[in-house]
Amino acid sequence: VADCKAPPELEHGFVTFSSRNNLTTYRAAIQYHCQHPYYHMAPNSTATYTCDATGVWRSEELGTKLPSCRPVCGRPARPLPGIIKRIIGGRNAEPGFFPWQALIVVEDMSRVPNDKWFGSGALLSDSWVLTAAHVLRSQRRDKTVIPVSKEHVTVYLALHDVRNKMEAINRTVERIILHEEFDIQNYNHDIALVKLKEKVTMGNYVMPVCLPQFEHELEGPHPNTLGLVAGWGISNPNITVDEIISSGMRTLSDILQYVKLPVVLHAECKTSYESRSGNYSVTENMFCAGYYEGGKDTCLGDSGGAFVIQDPGTRRWVAQGLVSWGGPEECGSKQVYGVYTKVSNYVDWVEKKTGSSERWTFLDPELER
Repeated sequence: VADCKAPPELEHGFVTFSSRNNLTTYRAAIQYHCQHPYYHMAPNSTATYTCDATGVWRSEELGTKLPSCRPVCGRPARPLPGIIKRIIGGRNAEPGFFPWQALIVVEDMSRVPNDKWFGSGALLSDSWVLTAAHVLRSQRRDKTVIPVSKEHVTVYLALHDVRNKMEAINRTVERIILHEEFDIQNYNHDIALVKLKEKVTMGNYVMPVCLPQFEHELEGPHPNTLGLVAGWGISNPNITVDEIISSGMRTLSDILQYVKLPVVLHAECKTSYESRSGNYSVTENMFCAGYYEGGKDTCLGDSGGAFVIQDPGTRRWVAQGLVSWGGPEECGSKQVYGVYTKVSNYVDWVEKKTGSSERWTFLDPELER
């Protein structure tokens, strides 16, 4: 009698046998499952395999190939608070509210004095993080756009309280990709990708954010839509980077904070910046968010962090923006809107750079009907 032997293991998944005594002989059946709710199956199939006469596990849908378990995006285990109330100044997040939030620390030892700075990013998959190009550009006196060397970058995930960096997941970096057309003058195309050297495993505190996928998401965020931005409030001008990196020190906020901000009409934002002295241009690759009357709430996000909007239909959180720049005035001044990279313009760029030719690498197979 044909015997298919123990079925191959599925990464981030498990197998169940249809027979009580785990038979692996001819006509025995097994089914693969993914570790719910952090992974789902792609392609979406029943993943049932039967032992055939030649001693091979075979499925009607996939033949002898195994499915894969892909990370679920944009569905935190702890649901984010409903987007109703306005948050002024920022509120402490609970652990797991923003499981895609990454802290990116750059320590450039080749410079004298050595340079230290950081920003935030958003996890896109088990090995890619999205951030703003200006966070990872080597800070040279000339206008050249060269990434910092990857040896100088550390990425922290599952980080809630900056003082506990040692307990967070940390990763070194395999590759840094800045957008080829990033303009240091006006911050156009302020977007970059970081490939982690080692993959991360998803769980309550680590989960990717979704990229815009549906037509209405690819149009970019609509005016007056509310989004959330999280950060450690590190853009406070009174704090030195050294204080934060030597994590014993108090930062403006040790605990991850978040703010809720409305998307501003593009024309209104352009006008508000054109009326200032200085050479500001709000391009079609940017959008603005914040309140006309100002308030501390526009400055809490760290550079490169994601501006996320919940899709009303699927309830998943989508990264529509990346914290990019803001006006010269005191943070939170009247009519100083925060400016964000418009991620929907770069979905193809991200897919090209990460080599994810299969459209659904960062998408939700359950929604790809």
